[in-house]
Amino acid sequence: MFLEVVVPGPWWHTLTYEFDRVCSRGARLRVPVGRGVRVAFATGSSSMERPFGEYRVLSALEAIDDRSPLGWELFNTSEKIGKHFLCGFGEALKAVAPASVISGKSFEGLPEMDGPRGDFNEERCDSPDFSARSDRYLEVIESSRGGVLALFPDRSAASAFWKKLPEKHKKDSLLWLSAPGPASDSRWERVRRGNFRLVVGSPAALFAPLTSVSAVIVEDEGNPSYLSRRFPFIHARSAAGSRAQSWGATLVTGGGVPSSRSFFRMPRECPREATGRMVFVDMGMARKISVRGIQSPLLVSDSALKRTQAEVSGGRPVLWILDRKGYAGAVICSECGRMIVCPSCGLPVRWDDKEEALVCGFCGKKTALAEVCPFCGAISLQGMKPGLESLRHIGENVLGDSCPVYIWHADIRQTVSARKDLVKGLASGGLVVGSRKAIELCDHLEIGLVCWLDADMAVNTPFYDARSRAFRMVWESAWRGKGNSFRTVLIQSRVPGSGWQKGLAAGWDHFWRAELMERKELGLPPWRYLVEIRGLKGMKAETRDLLATSGIECLDPDPLEDMLWARSGNLSRVRKALAPLFHISRSGRGFPRIEVWAD
Repeated sequence: MFLEVVVPGPWWHTLTYEFDRVCSRGARLRVPVGRGVRVAFATGSSSMERPFGEYRVLSALEAIDDRSPLGWELFNTSEKIGKHFLCGFGEALKAVAPASVISGKSFEGLPEMDGPRGDFNEERCDSPDFSARSDRYLEVIESSRGGVLALFPDRSAASAFWKKLPEKHKKDSLLWLSAPGPASDSRWERVRRGNFRLVVGSPAALFAPLTSVSAVIVEDEGNPSYLSRRFPFIHARSAAGSRAQSWGATLVTGGGVPSSRSFFRMPRECPREATGRMVFVDMGMARKISVRGIQSPLLVSDSALKRTQAEVSGGRPVLWILDRKGYAGAVICSECGRMIVCPSCGLPVRWDDKEEALVCGFCGKKTALAEVCPFCGAISLQGMKPGLESLRHIGENVLGDSCPVYIWHADIRQTVSARKDLVKGLASGGLVVGSRKAIELCDHLEIGLVCWLDADMAVNTPFYDARSRAFRMVWESAWRGKGNSFRTVLIQSRVPGSGWQKGLAAGWDHFWRAELMERKELGLPPWRYLVEIRGLKGMKAETRDLLATSGIECLDPDPLEDMLWARSGNLSRVRKALAPLFHISRSGRGFPRIEVWAD
């Protein structure tokens, strides 16, 4: 008889082999592929008759399992993911299954998985207060009769929730934070053998193989952290929702700000306004503070300075947020006007005073501070756009030597001991200057004031969702962690309180209604899908023709790059159009990588 199998890899189609018996769906076999042997997963029997003529069908070598080691649900989820995220069944399996399963390790005595538990239902938890959302999640865990998967956008949030769990739940629960590896393979097998009822974790726990699932929890479901930045580009929230649907489980999505897709599907009122919590300041009226060696000044308003001094005097810490690392965000020659760029990748470098170096924000390469311009030889290099190190010096001058001032951003080694030292140092008040990463300190300190010193920077990025990301950050800084009942958020802007900032006072429902209306006019997600196709390597014209023939709008943002964009309301149509690029016969040419933007 003939079997259809899927081989973990870039091909979108199944392969057909001859074998002496039927294999259950998801069971593994060893099959010849090219000059080697690969592990494949059975998808079912083929309807083809014995072929004659120009080709022959190879025989599978041996069966590894009697049934799928992944279980019915994860195997079906892999197929759905491959279709929805346009990465293919084989690449999805590589993301879902641990290395031990992909390599063909034998598993003896794996238990049968339960079947679907009931009718799928969905619940929202939109409280701006994380502690209130946590209480609801605990209620869901308490009332669930089967397994529960609880996902959090990062390790720290997952760990914080884990610590709140009653001891009776910790006994049959697992905290899953790390990415794939030998330890992860062992953890995967213990979950698959039914040793745990509850798995709490970061997005790394998305495919925990629970033997039954009655509830799936996704905290802060609109957080960009749920979108994988590595291929295949899977959105953890969407994949978790698919798992809940397969099980007939309850899906609980929560967060301080809903995602665009969540609000699009279920418009609702924001449970709390921030009127009086948000203070808008015109940057045109701010003080222009000169910084040594930097052409442009730092703009800090009197309101920010006075409020900071008052909070610190009252014994509470303050955050100043500026998304610009280093002493200066860029370096130019004032003689020839050219910007100093990284010798490796050609992008502008920033001036890092502490490192005494020029640092590339893209590749991280460090070069010594230059004394002369590499283009014209003039001794007239200047910084532009003052950064966090410059801001720290201003904070120290404003508050004096007796008040601690710290710097905090993603490039700083953020160990537990470093965070403890910072919290201890700010016990009686002080200042933290940092990037948006500093918002996480609200979980550990009773922050009385957050100052966004250039809120417009957050929307000056070439992404269609730049405004929603900016809104989410500022809104989160008002409600996150300790001290949120009395915290004030000060927003310095060139257009204070207008545009996307109106929703900061009125609520996220006001923001999303305006944002979705504009996205509808432009045909952007969630109204239509944006599909980015990279790595075309000489296949650009062919790909453009495939899309055009199927009536799919194709965009070419940069004729010099091997990249195209497609815009469509129907992913099945896009998948059908691009399928010829992912046939096994094209293995010598390479395969593109696709990312789907749905939010």
